[in-house]
Amino acid sequence: MTKNVDVRKLPLSVVGKFFYYFLPYRKRIVLSNIRQVFGDDLSEKEQIHLAKSFYSHLATSLKETFQLRFMSERALKNQVEVRGYEQLLSVAGEGRGVLILTGHFGNWEFAPIGGILNFKEFQGQFHFIRRTLGNKWLERILFRRYYKAGLHVIPKKNSLQQVCDALEQNHAVVFVLDQHASIVNRDGVAVEFFGKKAGTYRSLASFARHTGVPVIPAAGYRLGKKHHVLEFHEPIYWQDYGSTQESIYQNTKTYNQALEKIILAHPEQWLWLHKRWKLKESGVRSQESGVRSQESGIRNQESGIRNQELNREDS
Repeated sequence: MTKNVDVRKLPLSVVGKFFYYFLPYRKRIVLSNIRQVFGDDLSEKEQIHLAKSFYSHLATSLKETFQLRFMSERALKNQVEVRGYEQLLSVAGEGRGVLILTGHFGNWEFAPIGGILNFKEFQGQFHFIRRTLGNKWLERILFRRYYKAGLHVIPKKNSLQQVCDALEQNHAVVFVLDQHASIVNRDGVAVEFFGKKAGTYRSLASFARHTGVPVIPAAGYRLGKKHHVLEFHEPIYWQDYGSTQESIYQNTKTYNQALEKIILAHPEQWLWLHKRWKLKESGVRSQESGVRSQESGIRNQESGIRNQELNREDS
């Protein structure tokens, strides 16, 4: 993939530089990830500039997240532009639900919340799969604007039935695929991400395979100081590669490639501090020697999806 990014033009802030030098949270991981993605395409000086720009973006996002708690709905709506809206309408028009692929881009609270306010007809029809906080009171406080905007949360653990229910109602289910997924417990599959295999959640591919619903890549990013964009890209249609295992692998690889393009478009706005490539620690060989058990796990998951649909038909 072409990585002709001129990082020297990426914005820096005084606060971002301060973070880099004096509060360098996970700086070693940030720089390691940048080297993994860009390699020799960036000089050491350019890699450091990108890291500083990331911390500048992070500082701005923290400020925006705090301001979000006090912003009016009108002000928030006016700061977020929605692009590619027709892609979402096209898939929703098929009446089978919408599968959305995304990652930790831009200010991942600001853009979704402000974006949904720009198309009220979809309010209450977006469901994000994520881990919920153990403290319910803290959950309500921190994600108050999420719920107020009509965004729902599906707990990552035991999410099968809720995902099926959402798709049955022609709602959109959002899968965040840019963080490490364990291949030991078969949540993930080892798939190339920027040239190196990374544990990637197989759940999105499993749902796409069984339902036939296309996957829409989406991302939020900042343009200027007070202008955010929520963009939906062209849908990705399921491709069959023969065996279940190979099909899951190849389609998940396509999803990762879509994420790569989004990251390279605005590299300073991806969450570089996450330890994305962890398979040496997890043991890639366990996946290579356990293909049969993985396929069994996929069949069990898809059997669960089919059972959910049959139960709804019977009722």
